[in-house]
Amino acid sequence: MPDTQELDPIIPPEWQIHPGAVHNKLLLAWKAPEFISHPKSKKWFLTAGTIALALIAYALYTDSATMAIVFIVLAGVYYLTHRQEPRIIDIKITQLGIYAGRDFYPYNTINSFWIVYHPPYVHTLNLRIAGKTFQKVVLQLDRQNPVEVREVLSKEIPEVEGEGESVGEIVTRLLRL
Repeated sequence: MPDTQELDPIIPPEWQIHPGAVHNKLLLAWKAPEFISHPKSKKWFLTAGTIALALIAYALYTDSATMAIVFIVLAGVYYLTHRQEPRIIDIKITQLGIYAGRDFYPYNTINSFWIVYHPPYVHTLNLRIAGKTFQKVVLQLDRQNPVEVREVLSKEIPEVEGEGESVGEIVTRLLRL
């Protein structure tokens, strides 16, 4: 590991264990929420609860106890995972890759990127990560200038032109899921 004096104060020491890490210059940095939390009213919860109860009742009516259990578990998991506020994470673009919170994506593992910018609703940096199955990582831009992000990343990885939100992301946003 390099001397403590040589460590980049922006990058955690455990990520600086390879020889080139001390040359990992910070290019852009910002803070953003992990995900966008959509405020939900009592009416939204009442509607969602009514739909969940109707699905459970239908499952019981058709003698499908397994389906009823699945709907109960899904409703419970959704409630437990979505009642917490998103954490604010540090996003850093460096010469070696992109840091998002505790995750690091070296440029050689990122196949492409695209930016979806439709304020005030959507402003995201999307990464397609290589691997056994393609993984998509969505990072919030928050108040970061998307033009600066595009300029820096286009030097390292290809940009996908014309890519936008998926149908699932649009439905999720519109239904405030």
